Amino acid sequence: MAPTNRKPNYGIDAPKVVLRFFLIGIGGLLFASCAWLTSHNGWLPGTRSLVRPLLTMGLAFLVQGAVMVWGSKVAKLRLRDKVLNAIPWRGDEWVLDVGCGHGLMLIGAAKRLRRGSAIGIDLWQQEDQAGNSPEATWRNVEAEDVTDRVELRNGDARELPFADNTFDVVLSSWALHNIYDRAERATALREIVRVLKPGGRLAIIDIRHTGEYAQILQEHKMLNLIRSRPNFLFVIPTFTLTATKP
Repeated sequence: MAPTNRKPNYGIDAPKVVLRFFLIGIGGLLFASCAWLTSHNGWLPGTRSLVRPLLTMGLAFLVQGAVMVWGSKVAKLRLRDKVLNAIPWRGDEWVLDVGCGHGLMLIGAAKRLRRGSAIGIDLWQQEDQAGNSPEATWRNVEAEDVTDRVELRNGDARELPFADNTFDVVLSSWALHNIYDRAERATALREIVRVLKPGGRLAIIDIRHTGEYAQILQEHKMLNLIRSRPNFLFVIPTFTLTATKP
């Protein structure tokens, strides 16, 4: 299949948070302007003291929103490549991406395969990523010309529809923290370990609970467990966990 001219779109992460940051930022600048006008014209002289804090707040929220957009459009692709490049690919692996969203990790892995297969599962919740849907992900698969190596399925990380020891590589990026119950996150991690082959590699990228993930993986005797230093591509710190199944 010839590659399309369409560019992939890996979505804006936490779109409601980004929108909230921009609205608060714009509101802060508007209120700062109103405070300056009222004090400058002598209508409410006391509002002069509000100008600087309102301006500072507005600019701070706008910068945070801009950083999160940059993180979604640029930085997360760089981090994806860094994580995937650290895996010694043979080209015939079976790969699972848990909570694949728009296919960022899934497609990155598929590009490194020649005879293997990459399967992405998701619940396709749009509050976690703007425009999240199987159709949007498949458009990215087509745009990146990996349709022969990718499969999409509806699936829940807490009950993976695969046999034990199926996958050579299991990936998950910015997904598991959306499981709000600690016990259910532990269930998802047990499922991930279960479907990973002995000697298989695991890579998880997330913004919360990564210390908890590391503890659970240690309980499963995972080898070469490494938790990275924080990366601030989404303002709040992102960590990467990598490990190998014994």
